[in-house]
Amino acid sequence: MRRLGYALIAALALLLPGTALAGGDTEEPSVRQSIESVLEMDSYRQALRLPRVTLDEANGDLTVIFAMRRPLGDDPRQIVASATDDVFTILWAAYTSAAAPRIRTATVVGTYAVVGRYERPREIPLMRAVLSAERATRLDWWNVARVDPREALDVWWVEGELVAGGPAR
Repeated sequence: MRRLGYALIAALALLLPGTALAGGDTEEPSVRQSIESVLEMDSYRQALRLPRVTLDEANGDLTVIFAMRRPLGDDPRQIVASATDDVFTILWAAYTSAAAPRIRTATVVGTYAVVGRYERPREIPLMRAVLSAERATRLDWWNVARVDPREALDVWWVEGELVAGGPAR
């Protein structure tokens, strides 16, 4: 129960600043379209795959929230592996979109349904990745499947219980 509490606190810390669109955040249709053209849009569960794709025009911060896919089973290693692939796909799509010159930093948050006390599933953040535009230009996009996200990205966070299930990549 304590772990769930910590997970919820972490989830709130990740979502609170971006729950409602901040003053400068606007929906970014060109990035959304770019992501939708390359990302598997079925989450294999009852969740909207891309609930948020926004850009803060003032500072160039892109935020993408995506629902992590459900693999054949609820194996944490499979969930992390498919979500990690999705993160790199989303980042590639963002930095090759028409809006790329305006993006200084891209933050991608992966959510997954966790059943709470009243047995209603809620989407909570289980993964967070941040990639600056500068670092994106140095990333070998053709070989990201072999890249350790902890080294390639500016920030890489995966919920502790998922990491305990095996390596992140």
